[in-house]
Amino acid sequence: QFRLQDAVDWRFDARVGAQDTSSSAMSGIGVQAFAGGEPVWIPAPEGKDVAFLAASVVAQDGDGITVNLEGNSADRGQTVRVSGSDIRPRFNREAGVTSQDNTALVHMNDASILENLLERHQQNEIYTYTASVLLAVNPYKEIAGLYDESTMMRYRGKHIGALPPHPFAIADACYRALVRERKNQALLISGESGAGKTETAKIVMQYLAYASGTASELAGRIQKRVLKAQPILESFGNAVTLRNSNSSRFGKYNRVFFDESGTLVDAGITTYLLESSRVVAHGDRERTYHVFYEMMAGLDESQLSEFELVRGQSYRLTHNNGEFVGCQDHDARNFQRLCDSLQTVGFDDGQVKDVLQVLAGLVHLGDAPREEGDALKPSEEESAAEEDSAGRRTVEVNEESIARAARLLGMDPDELTAALKRKKIKIPGRSSFHEVPRTPAQFRQALEGLIKSLYKRIFELTVKRINNSFSELRPLGLQGQSLEEGACQHVGILDIYGFERLQRNSFEQLCINLANERLQQYFVENVLCAEQGLYRREGLAWTDLEMPDSEPVVSAVAGTLRVLDDFSSQLAKGVNPKETTDEKFCLKVLDEASKDAGRRDVQKRLQVPASRRRSCTGPALDSGFSIRHYAGIVEYNTTGWLDKNNDRLLPECEELICDSSNAFVQSLGEQDLGQKVLFRSIGKEYQQDLSALLQTLSTSNLHYIRCFKPNAEQKPIIFNQQLVLDQIIQCGTIELVRIMHDGYPNRCLFADVCTRFRKLLPENFQRYGTRTFIEALMLAYDVPPEDWALGMSRLFMKAGRLKMLEDLRTEGTLPSAEVLSAIASRIIRGRWKRSLHAIRLCLWGLPRARARIAARKLAARRRLVGCFRAVMGSLAIWRAIREQRRERLAIALFRGQRVMMLAKSWAAKGRERAIEAERQREARRLELEAERERLEAEEQARALAEAEDLRLRLEAEHKAEMHRLELEREAEKLRLEEERRQQEAEAKQREEERQRQIEEEAKQREEEAKQREEERQRQIEEETKQREEERHRQQEADAKQRDEERQQMETQRAQLEEERRRVEEERKVVEAERLAQVMKVASPQRQISRSDGQPSDLRSDGQPSDSIEVGQMTAAMDAAPAGGVDPSGAVPHGVEAFLKERLALIEEHWMVKQAEITKQMQELILKNEQLERRIDEQQPVGDLITPRLTDRSGPDSGQDGAPATPPFGYAQRPALSRRTSAASLLGGCPSARRRLSTAGMGSSGLRSVASQALRTEGDGRERRASYAHVNAERMWWQEQRQFLLDDLHGSSPARTPAGGPAHRRQSMGSSMQKAAVGAGRDLSRQFAGAE
Repeated sequence: QFRLQDAVDWRFDARVGAQDTSSSAMSGIGVQAFAGGEPVWIPAPEGKDVAFLAASVVAQDGDGITVNLEGNSADRGQTVRVSGSDIRPRFNREAGVTSQDNTALVHMNDASILENLLERHQQNEIYTYTASVLLAVNPYKEIAGLYDESTMMRYRGKHIGALPPHPFAIADACYRALVRERKNQALLISGESGAGKTETAKIVMQYLAYASGTASELAGRIQKRVLKAQPILESFGNAVTLRNSNSSRFGKYNRVFFDESGTLVDAGITTYLLESSRVVAHGDRERTYHVFYEMMAGLDESQLSEFELVRGQSYRLTHNNGEFVGCQDHDARNFQRLCDSLQTVGFDDGQVKDVLQVLAGLVHLGDAPREEGDALKPSEEESAAEEDSAGRRTVEVNEESIARAARLLGMDPDELTAALKRKKIKIPGRSSFHEVPRTPAQFRQALEGLIKSLYKRIFELTVKRINNSFSELRPLGLQGQSLEEGACQHVGILDIYGFERLQRNSFEQLCINLANERLQQYFVENVLCAEQGLYRREGLAWTDLEMPDSEPVVSAVAGTLRVLDDFSSQLAKGVNPKETTDEKFCLKVLDEASKDAGRRDVQKRLQVPASRRRSCTGPALDSGFSIRHYAGIVEYNTTGWLDKNNDRLLPECEELICDSSNAFVQSLGEQDLGQKVLFRSIGKEYQQDLSALLQTLSTSNLHYIRCFKPNAEQKPIIFNQQLVLDQIIQCGTIELVRIMHDGYPNRCLFADVCTRFRKLLPENFQRYGTRTFIEALMLAYDVPPEDWALGMSRLFMKAGRLKMLEDLRTEGTLPSAEVLSAIASRIIRGRWKRSLHAIRLCLWGLPRARARIAARKLAARRRLVGCFRAVMGSLAIWRAIREQRRERLAIALFRGQRVMMLAKSWAAKGRERAIEAERQREARRLELEAERERLEAEEQARALAEAEDLRLRLEAEHKAEMHRLELEREAEKLRLEEERRQQEAEAKQREEERQRQIEEEAKQREEEAKQREEERQRQIEEETKQREEERHRQQEADAKQRDEERQQMETQRAQLEEERRRVEEERKVVEAERLAQVMKVASPQRQISRSDGQPSDLRSDGQPSDSIEVGQMTAAMDAAPAGGVDPSGAVPHGVEAFLKERLALIEEHWMVKQAEITKQMQELILKNEQLERRIDEQQPVGDLITPRLTDRSGPDSGQDGAPATPPFGYAQRPALSRRTSAASLLGGCPSARRRLSTAGMGSSGLRSVASQALRTEGDGRERRASYAHVNAERMWWQEQRQFLLDDLHGSSPARTPAGGPAHRRQSMGSSMQKAAVGAGRDLSRQFAGAE
């Protein structure tokens, strides 16, 4: 890394003031001159697995460059000619060397960044910095030790760059900035679907919970709920898609609130645009939301039967495109995790059951259409609408599924069927409604709308319950306060859906891509453009880079949603239904886009290829459009958008929810809206939420994590370079790297620099001023001039320089006195030079300044004279104007007076004419009134005559009608009587027929039962016979095996007895040797001399005599203090050492023998257990009787019900404990204990246990007694094994083999050492008496 950084500095020094070649190469501006043999990157041709090929320059001719291919490709050594604008410079790095920060690369181009990410991905280093932005490549596998608690501890309190790149470093920077600056922090996690955004968000949440600590029980409970909320959101909001097996189908903004001390006090979750259409439809090789499959896999059989579900059955809601294989192993485990998490956040068992019950009801509701064709797919809507208009299709429902769904949802089945199959139409002018059948398309819309609304409301209710559970745990001082208003600061984590470009892109994809466009524009404006603006404001030399602009795309999407709201509102209100269709909406959007210059190049009509036009596949020209996003062109299909944009449920379905007998379902209803609101725009609400989100982000310090998916197959190791390159370019990483590399990633205010690094320079440098102090600081520590710059208020530094200064401050490193003296001299010389330059400038510019001042005075005098003359002229003109106005006013007053005099005479004449006209009108009115009264009287008389005639005619008609009705009633009565007699005859005939059928069915059932009983008896007899034969064969084989085992046990017992006798003999020999040694020590003669005066060290047989040991003991005694024995009675050190050495040899020999015996006993125990298992397996099921431990009586038992004598000669045996054996070796008398078994055996005791267990002669009572006897024998065998183990390891339970050889060796050694010390003391006393 140091060599790489030196190379970066050297190449930068060589190109100071020049444009970066990689930038020009990427932007296509000009062609760089390359030297022969210089390493470069060239774009790979189509069809290659890589994006760039390594090459070296051969020659350059104008715009074309001839290169020689390198690397490990098959084309190595070939010479090709490429355009100069496609060449990227390349830096040859050592194998395995990578850069943790892309800004440290030698060449800033897309090929170098891609190569660095590839090398790090192959080394399992999936995280890379780009200045302060973290790039994460999804490994699609577990990397051990990457996210454990020890790793979190390492990143605690470390600056970014101090340790390898990691999300923990970004999260720690967020947390420390929040505590230090008391300002909200936001962490934006972006990337395509399947890039790992959700997992990264969980990692960051895990670290924030760890960093906040659990200093109090309350904080610990909040931390636990924060972590448990994620599995709930995954189950209800994530699904399997073609590009991701755990894709988030909603956006969420998690906020974690901290108090002033950095303690976790609250949390909150805000969700955006759940893809509710996925509940009712999903594509091939996809699944709907996880919770449905987890419920089917995790519920037990009783709960499934209560919900009337069948595990493994395919339902339309979950398997509308076949079964997806690959996630079933995790569903049951995730269901248990979901239930635990729900209980953690406040759901009790009853509430969890209510949620699952509604979900089960939705599953049954999805099977409501009887035929598969009734559940229409979007591509069938147009043809279905044509058939519906002709009235050739009707809707049939599955009554069983409707009944199950209605029971689970607390609804009436008939009302649910009526609401789905018929719609109510209000008749104008009346309060009643008229019901008309729904078309299949309308039926599908009503059914899917009900399912989507219920699921969406369950999701929103769950999120609300989670947020309430956080609020319940707030500290008492924060109860009732709004934490968003500044009571506490928060760290926000935005995990929002990535850019989507699917085979069929609908309304949801438009909203998702709008969010990504707004966030990308926000990133460009607040990071890239803000960085360039800061350089300009601070006065640094900087050439602006061209940045992508998302404003045209955002404007196009906003215009589309505005038109969509108009059409959806008209459709909901029933205004002009023929003109409010999806096709008309699409044409309207395209028409407005063509008239807008900004949208014309972004939003266009679909271009259908000729092949697709002939095959009639894909959207039509009038059912979609295309938009050019920052990530590419996306084609949208507008079919069904008018319905998707309406968040209001049909009134009939809303009434069903509000009137449900299930309290939980009733709580999901919207009773306040009623039928007044027919339309509620989803697009408008989504735009408002998105604007609020951006407003929240604008008040926070932002931190970015960019997630990349290395391959579309979601498999480990594979790295698709072209796919990753597209993501690098789309997310703006190239521009960010260029800005951060050419610019200054690290910047500090002057005051902060002086405060933090004041101690790095002596006190006398403080008097030079802020800028001079910073200059001196950079020069003192030899920071290259091109790596830092002074702005108007900040110090700007290249990447890594701030960390270097921080390390120097931490270590307390100070520059040398010579360097400081040279810097001080340089500062003084610089000040004198600046003073001289200022004086020269003043002397040179003073005459010119005086001339400019005189010229300005003359110009000012001229302007003043001009203003005075203008004012005087204006006053003269104003006086003339006032005189003209006075004359015109006098003329107007004269004319007005004349008009008023004439008007008075005209008004008097008009009043006289008006009075005369009123008199004439009154006379005419009286005449008309008299005429009207006459006509009314005549009309009344005529009406009375007509009414009388009508009454008489109606009476006659009524009498005739009554007579006719009486005749009809008589005829109807006769007809009903005849029908009643016929029905009675038919009922009697049906009853007789039913009785005959019942009798025949009873006879048939009796015959079938008899046949089944005979067949069962025959099968039982055959099985019994086979079992008896198998039992006899097994008994013979077991008897033979038991005989062989008995012989082996006899042999082993004899070996053990022989070993015990040999050990006893060795003990006696050792005891004799000890006594001999003691006697020799006690004699006054220390040596036995030969005739020649030399000590005799050999016995008569040529073996070393005991005098050697005696001599050693005597020498040890001689070393004792003068005067004999120690008054305390302690054994001389030499004697004690000799005894210890001898006892250690004996103990080692004994432990070897004991290990051999233990191994043999373990083999015997294993064989016995195998024998008992075979007995249990071969015992018939019908004869299994568990005998009581106290019931040992039997035909062959003794007085106490136990066998009289143990088998294999083990009735009596010595109980030799280890402590007794050790004491006997030291001279004690061995005490042999005889342990008689508490269980004996009678005459049948000579038989083997297996033969007793498998004996089948006699009746059932004899067999049960035999099994009881076998149980007693088993207990006796266990007792014998325990006795043998006690003999080997001591009778105390603590001395069993579980204690281990080391424990046994230590205990025996300590006991033998104590015994040796006691014997030594006795010998010393005897020796003193002999003296």
